[in-house]
Amino acid sequence: MGRDSAAGAPAPAAAGEAHGRAQRIRRLLRYTAVNLVSLAIDYAVFLWLTHAFSIPVIASTIGYAVAFAVNYRLSRRFVFGTDGTHKGEKRLFAEFMASGALGIVLTAAVTGAGVYLLDLAPAIAKTAAVLISFVTLYIVRSRLVFTPIA
Repeated sequence: MGRDSAAGAPAPAAAGEAHGRAQRIRRLLRYTAVNLVSLAIDYAVFLWLTHAFSIPVIASTIGYAVAFAVNYRLSRRFVFGTDGTHKGEKRLFAEFMASGALGIVLTAAVTGAGVYLLDLAPAIAKTAAVLISFVTLYIVRSRLVFTPIA
């Protein structure tokens, strides 16, 4: 089943599914790389501003904002390509911003629940929040924000 019995080659439908799965895995790997770069920028800006000015809350916000802008550009270029361009740049950026707001709320909720309800160390709770947010935003961005032309 799933093979062309005459030649022993994969049937066209099975080959198409395998190709689609490989494309999704490559996209997820590129998304992971873009998010690691963004996370490094976020922390670099945060640590530098905190060290230079001793304003961790503002530094955290500025770091997130800088990383968010970089993430948008890198996601458009290296992860999603032309997907979503039919929406127009303003709409696409607005949807990306909305998904980012979801990420902030989700991160705060998971971190807060981890620290205050589960008595986890803040770093462990934050790590769990980052992972949950990463998966959630990938699903939202790949299926709702950066959609290909139907």
